[in-house]
Amino acid sequence: MKKITDPQLKIGYVPGYAEANAYVQRTQEALAELGQVYPLSPSTKSLWRLLKYRPGFFDVIIVNWLEYKTANPRTGRLSMAGILAYFVQIIFLRLMCRRLVYIRHNTYPHHASSQSATALTKVIDLSEHLYSVTATHSGHYAEKHYIPHPLYLEQSMCAKGPHFIVFGRVMPYKNIEQLIHQFPLDEQLVIAGPCDDQPYFRKLQTAAEGKQITFISRFLSETEARQLVGSARGLILSHADNDMIVSGSFFYALSLGTPVIAVKTPFFDWVQRELDLQGLTLVDELDSIGAAIKQQNDLPPETILSSARKYFSMATVTACWDNLFRQLRLHGPACPPEPLSRP
Repeated sequence: MKKITDPQLKIGYVPGYAEANAYVQRTQEALAELGQVYPLSPSTKSLWRLLKYRPGFFDVIIVNWLEYKTANPRTGRLSMAGILAYFVQIIFLRLMCRRLVYIRHNTYPHHASSQSATALTKVIDLSEHLYSVTATHSGHYAEKHYIPHPLYLEQSMCAKGPHFIVFGRVMPYKNIEQLIHQFPLDEQLVIAGPCDDQPYFRKLQTAAEGKQITFISRFLSETEARQLVGSARGLILSHADNDMIVSGSFFYALSLGTPVIAVKTPFFDWVQRELDLQGLTLVDELDSIGAAIKQQNDLPPETILSSARKYFSMATVTACWDNLFRQLRLHGPACPPEPLSRP
């Protein structure tokens, strides 16, 4: 693909090295069409490594998931040390670039306790004033810039098996236990992904007794994941809590031409309302999952993938990043860095 903007554009990206994270890899591939991408560590302890660059060296730095540290990883409660480190890191990154872009993936960290969710949301909302712009992968935020989430490696699989699948790390916030209770006895479900909470995992196993539900409680190789998701009759997304903005599993399934059944969220409402996307079925509550499975249309995998390409292809993602960079005046003559806060 021919580069769209200045090939000398210096783009810092946090987190930089994420070999197991296909989202990071795909996004960096898109950004590489617009300039040179510099992988940067998300660790506060690694800030000193940026000292090898002069202040303002980067035209833009794009950050993901830095807010994770604002909640204690063990208790899920507000972490004052983590919040301080988060704001220090933002300010330091601002000094190193002309523009700082925040990709907000969640309203608050997944591991945050329910008691801390509101306070953490306010902390992260406040932090947005230190960024040049906040972007998300959902168009339902009128005040944020929309950048499409990229598809993963595209490969529609024609041979579909009898099973539905829940794919990804098994965690309580995903409402998997409720899904198990509502899942039909005459259908097959595979729950694939590691679970760090063994008491919770045993609880899921107990709930699944007597049903055609199989657990694969470990990390899957890319080949295994593509085979399981690509051959599924459908991917089920049971998570509708307020923390999640979009689900990476949704885009993974579309990349393989696999239909998706999901509980309604603002993102999925927006997709259904604004995009002519094939292969998405929404339910208001998980107790409607059985009816949704029975009423599911059997679309050819290539139809689903072709539909997804219209909105989430690499070319579309790259063009949207280029549009944002133009709005930030990153192309052409250099502009001075912004002040450290914005209205």
